[in-house]
Amino acid sequence: MSKVLVIAGTTDAKTVIEKLLEKKHDIAMTVTTRIGVGMLDEFKNLDVYQGKLNKDHITHLIRTLKPAYLIDASNPFSSEISRNAINVCKFESLPYIRYERERVRYENDPEITIVKNYGEACDVLLNYEGNILLTLGSNKIETFKRIPNYSQRIYLRVLPDWKVLSKCESLGFSPKNIIAIKGPYNEALNMELFKYCQAAVLVTKESGNMGGVVDKINAAKKLGMKIILVDRIEESCSNKFSSVEELMICVDRIAAVKGIATDEDKKSTER
Repeated sequence: MSKVLVIAGTTDAKTVIEKLLEKKHDIAMTVTTRIGVGMLDEFKNLDVYQGKLNKDHITHLIRTLKPAYLIDASNPFSSEISRNAINVCKFESLPYIRYERERVRYENDPEITIVKNYGEACDVLLNYEGNILLTLGSNKIETFKRIPNYSQRIYLRVLPDWKVLSKCESLGFSPKNIIAIKGPYNEALNMELFKYCQAAVLVTKESGNMGGVVDKINAAKKLGMKIILVDRIEESCSNKFSSVEELMICVDRIAAVKGIATDEDKKSTER
């Protein structure tokens, strides 16, 4: 029986998993993509489930694995996954713990236009000229088909996954404008990519410093580009942490309340 179910969606999840393994917890993980599976190759003998996480899938995993708690380390913009996990955990009376990378604050930066969603970003873009670089991933990119001459003006930076590339092409985005590369990237590489696209506008999202947003924005500023930042929507929950150490204290506390002993605890008792 797996004692911890981890929704892994970012590089941050690797740190969480490493800490859990140090404490000898049994772990099952979920990832949505093939690239996500590859990110976890270094971890041996762990149960990994790949696929899109909807409410029914999360419910099935919880009822099958019977974990003691669920740790949601999904991407800050995977709000639907987090919302489903919170609701299912509440229904199943299972402790939900959220690990979410720390925010980067740009509210008072006059060079950045902050928007709530992709629709608002598109509204702002309608007033801009020149090439546009979207570093938003492939989710809901169809929103940007409203941009005049979008297939020529918009460049996409997406994951090198055939499903993602197929989606972009099927929506009419030009194959020559699709940059398939896995990040994050440093400031220098961002600048070279921006120059290659001859981009006048950067559209990115507040994915935290670990998500590379600081390097992207710094590079765009140095090139005099306009910047549109899509803010994240944070789901409300009680056990939310941006520190792995604080998250592990919460895990230990819940384990103690439930009377769960990790393999590490058992070995200590045996000695």
